[in-house]
Amino acid sequence: MTPERFSELVAAYGGSPRRWPEDERAAALAFMSANPEQTEAALAAAAELDDLLSRYRVAAPTSALGKRIVASAPRALWRRTRLIWRGAGLAGIGLAGVLAGALTVAVLLPLDSTPDDGDAYALTAFGDMPEDVQ
Repeated sequence: MTPERFSELVAAYGGSPRRWPEDERAAALAFMSANPEQTEAALAAAAELDDLLSRYRVAAPTSALGKRIVASAPRALWRRTRLIWRGAGLAGIGLAGVLAGALTVAVLLPLDSTPDDGDAYALTAFGDMPEDVQ
């Protein structure tokens, strides 16, 4: 344990060894007992800060704050709901386009589109292949 690391531990975790990280606590305590004059000033400043922090109290929230939070909730929920409906609308538009395309293809294709020679692949992109490739 170096003096710099000990000062960092005390500054970060306070003057109480129970708050220090367990993996460094034993080394810090050994450093503290071996060098009491070096560690005393850092521990005194940390103890003073710990005392100030322990006496600080946060005021209880007022009922006005609670009312403002509750009043803002429906608006936030409505914004989120509008976003969901916009996404659903876009998906609906895409689905309508797919259905319109399928309907157009079904109407424009002749009803009797089976090949005369019985080749099933004639309706595919390979239907126009020359005879020698087939």
